[in-house]
Amino acid sequence: MNRQKPYTLYAMLVLAALWIVFFLCAPYIAPFDPETTSIADRLQDISSTHLLGTDQLGRDVWSRILYGGKASLGITFTIIGISGAIGIAIGGLAGFSTPRIDRWLSRLIDLVLGFPNMVIAIAFIGIMGPSITNVIISLCITKWAEYARITRGLVQIERHAEYITFARMSGASNLRILWRYILPNVLPPLVIVIIQHLGDAIILVASFSLIGIGVQPPDPEWGAILLSSRDFLQTAPWLLIYPGLAIFITVVLFNYIGDALRDALDVSR
Repeated sequence: MNRQKPYTLYAMLVLAALWIVFFLCAPYIAPFDPETTSIADRLQDISSTHLLGTDQLGRDVWSRILYGGKASLGITFTIIGISGAIGIAIGGLAGFSTPRIDRWLSRLIDLVLGFPNMVIAIAFIGIMGPSITNVIISLCITKWAEYARITRGLVQIERHAEYITFARMSGASNLRILWRYILPNVLPPLVIVIIQHLGDAIILVASFSLIGIGVQPPDPEWGAILLSSRDFLQTAPWLLIYPGLAIFITVVLFNYIGDALRDALDVSR
């Protein structure tokens, strides 16, 4: 591990943790219910009562962004967590199993990767209907193969290492070797990829909501907030600027952490 400049990484990790906790605590720090409307207070500018103004229905923008961050981050972590677990499991099995199993699993991985992710996800949501659950399922269906391919390649490199030979000689089973010895050694590059994909997932979730097939208004989610506010770009631009800025900061933060981790661990993509 490169220890020359670890402070940047530590600072980014602390900042990311605070950023995430901040939005997850939305129910405790939001000054208003994000779905409470007040037509008399519609489209108000920044004030001491409404820190970021109000939207077209008089809802507090600050509260909606806080709750929207909670929803966006929760959906993103669920997608990456499920698809990452599935991909690592299948990729590890493919990389450490017999050639026949590896061949079949590799074909499955290539088949999934052969189709554009967005096309599969949009088609699935179009058939099943727009909802948070269907957004999560559709993106898990497409993203697991990315982690499976990376895991398979890393495991195939590690399985021929000298310490694996010693583990076999000591009587360790294949499952124990894979779980106890190989996976801990391939996790660092996988963690970097997963963190960098968090930003991509944030954008995908927001994009689905923005085109009307993701989280549906009035539920507060950053993409859904942008969707419900797009007709007010000229009259109330803050309705789009603030959620857009929240998405931008979150994506940049995750990307910087991924790059900093890669440099600290001296792991190349």
